[in-house]
Amino acid sequence: MNQQHVPERGRWRLVLIGLLIVLFGALLAHWIQTAGGIKIQDVRFTGTNGTPMSAHLYVPPNASAKTPAPGILAVHGYFNSREAQSGFAIEFARRGYVVLALDQTGHGYSAPPAFANAFGGIDGLKYLRSLDMVDKDNVGLEGHSMGGWTVVNAAAAMPDAYKALVLEGSSTGKPFAPEGSPSFPRNLAVVFSQYDEFPGIMWQVATAAGVANSKKLQQVFGTDAPVVPGQTYGDIQAGTARVLYTPAITHPMDHISPTAIGHSLDWFQRTLQGGTPRPSDDQTWYWKEAGTLVALIGLVIFIPGAFGVLLALPFFAPLRAQAPVPAAAPRNARWWVSLVIGALVPAVTFLPLCRLGGGAAARDALATTTVFE
Repeated sequence: MNQQHVPERGRWRLVLIGLLIVLFGALLAHWIQTAGGIKIQDVRFTGTNGTPMSAHLYVPPNASAKTPAPGILAVHGYFNSREAQSGFAIEFARRGYVVLALDQTGHGYSAPPAFANAFGGIDGLKYLRSLDMVDKDNVGLEGHSMGGWTVVNAAAAMPDAYKALVLEGSSTGKPFAPEGSPSFPRNLAVVFSQYDEFPGIMWQVATAAGVANSKKLQQVFGTDAPVVPGQTYGDIQAGTARVLYTPAITHPMDHISPTAIGHSLDWFQRTLQGGTPRPSDDQTWYWKEAGTLVALIGLVIFIPGAFGVLLALPFFAPLRAQAPVPAAAPRNARWWVSLVIGALVPAVTFLPLCRLGGGAAARDALATTTVFE
């Protein structure tokens, strides 16, 4: 858009409309997250080897030193941050759980390197249990993808510090987590989507649809037969309960799916005592995401208007005097080849390079993490 041809009144209109939309979206997201008196705090604490750690702490109104509430450590996956767990955290907090949504080491505001100190999960669990508002006898662990390995490491390092664990698109076992068994982790729910892209890495099967036939999974469930989704194996009171859920979604959708989130809600309401029970389909977190989207749309409207207003100032007069330069390059054969190569290279190399980087980083992780066989 040529800003010189936009009337000044139109520029200010874009600025005001954009600001109003941003404000509405931000307020909607805030209201959803804090509904019912939930408080969200940005917390920083010191982890292993002096590593600065970061997290969001969700505190429901029922939690206090006099009336401790169940606690849940929620951890995101690779290349994500604590905000990726907001759907889980909002719903956990609505059910009366104190939630620590952790930034793994080397992610978000937690200091690098990534993979260090067992991904930061042990430090996160220690911090959660240090809060006087948390019922130490009712602590749950939940992690998506690499966050699942994070909480499994925490469970192995502190076997008496938690009561139940949910793996969302994740697994037990090498190279980054302790091996699972019929008694470890305690009270385990595995949420593994039917179209998950990582069945080989996680459960050593060719397709996610065949996860029930995984020998690795069957070992954890204590059975030689295919695992039946939705059937509870073991005993909750003994800490050996297991259940497999297979929602019809993909790996990235695990943390933005009402079905996947609902399975974690069901499991923790079955295995943790305290809180405020609600049906698993009673969810509001997606309205927070809608508010964020609305705010983003408002920002897109605001930016061209703001540029127009700024260009109208005397300070930017030299820019207005310059003739606009066409930005479009000729779409010849060279242009199309560059476009195709630029699109294909990231798509083709992303996963192989991730695996290569993970293998290289494993040496650092194994040097700083005790491997529990």
